[in-house]
Amino acid sequence: MDEDNSLEFDIFENVRHNLTGVLMREGRERIEAERIALYVVQGIRDVPKLVTALTRGNKPDSQVLLALLSVLDNAQALDRAKTILLGLEDKNLH
Repeated sequence: MDEDNSLEFDIFENVRHNLTGVLMREGRERIEAERIALYVVQGIRDVPKLVTALTRGNKPDSQVLLALLSVLDNAQALDRAKTILLGLEDKNLH
């Protein structure tokens, strides 16, 4: 189980690092690119659990719903990433 958690962490850390690089190559400053990437990873980290719960027909509905709630709870992080990416963030707030 710990190996799975470590592998999952490594995958999402790699995603965050690679997305930061893409954003920087597209002209974003490092701190902004890192913030966007961090919010994206936060927003998507529970999606694989939901997909797994939905593709394995033997999961109880309660597990599927819990996975769905986790994804929806983190959706705000994706909205935050979008706001920064589109330049809609109020610079005075940070």
